[in-house]
Amino acid sequence: MILSATSILAPAAAFLLSLLLALYLTPIFRDAARQFGIVDAPDGKLKTQKDPIPYLGGVAVFAAVLFPVSLFLQFSDKVSGLLLACAIIVLLGLVDDIGRLSPRVKLLVQVIAVFLMMKSGIRIRIEAIPPLLCVALTFLWMIVMTNGFNLIDVMDGLAAGVATVSALALAVVFSFQGERMGLILCLSLVGALLGFLRYNRPPAQIYLGDTGSLLIGFLLGGLAIEGDYTARNPYGWFTALAVFAVPLFEIAFVSWLRFRRGASIFSGSRDHFSLRLRCWKLTRGQTVSASCGAAALAAAVGLLGMGLAPLPSLFAYGSIGLLFLIVALWLKTIDMGL
Repeated sequence: MILSATSILAPAAAFLLSLLLALYLTPIFRDAARQFGIVDAPDGKLKTQKDPIPYLGGVAVFAAVLFPVSLFLQFSDKVSGLLLACAIIVLLGLVDDIGRLSPRVKLLVQVIAVFLMMKSGIRIRIEAIPPLLCVALTFLWMIVMTNGFNLIDVMDGLAAGVATVSALALAVVFSFQGERMGLILCLSLVGALLGFLRYNRPPAQIYLGDTGSLLIGFLLGGLAIEGDYTARNPYGWFTALAVFAVPLFEIAFVSWLRFRRGASIFSGSRDHFSLRLRCWKLTRGQTVSASCGAAALAAAVGLLGMGLAPLPSLFAYGSIGLLFLIVALWLKTIDMGL
């Protein structure tokens, strides 16, 4: 069921309100972060910016999403559970931005947040798979998504830009599904991210920090579970992978390279695809634009695949995988001096 014109008013209003709130709140949190010394200081290695850049952008994004959602949605079990879990993720990221948490502690808190989300009824359900395996798949999906956006957040505007594309693609899924909750949450996130990008685009005045990158990954991961992709095509669930092709590619690519070198997957390094594009010949702006373009292309093919017959859709989904495989093999040839 496609949403009617009148039912689009609330999602549109939520988008606009989130946009305005983000535009207003982001510089406030920027200045507060500077005042309290919550900044990302250059280290000459991975952090190559000239001056310390304030964090707390993720807090502004969360606030800009939370208020419109509270106005335009009833606090059902799913809405309350997802927002409560997101609040835990925000607190986790905030503590990590102010100090430093070990990967083990961060993973534990993420597992707790996923558990709370699942208690509200948001989990993967596949009839052909036993319920216990669906629970395990839900945990795996959420952990991968949460950390996928955190992993690509190494360049001004990159994580927020790619997340905006993914949220728009999910909004299309929810609009065709007639799912008001998902549509309002997605468009609120789009508005918040666009407002934040006003201050995060190169050269950035403020960063998402772990607070923001973990939040957008978790929120989008939870929303993706609520999407209905198989109404016309049993293989339509590949669309969820296509919508998040860029962060999923980053996790697979970085993990592969670090495994080959015998390095820890959790260690910091210059393996990221965006840094390799910069080392090649692209500027920061061009790298972000290329990444968002790749995300948009993959999402568009994924959305198209939902409406195709099963066999043609597999060719469409396969083309995305083949393209990213070719890109991975090419990126590997770029000498990063590792």
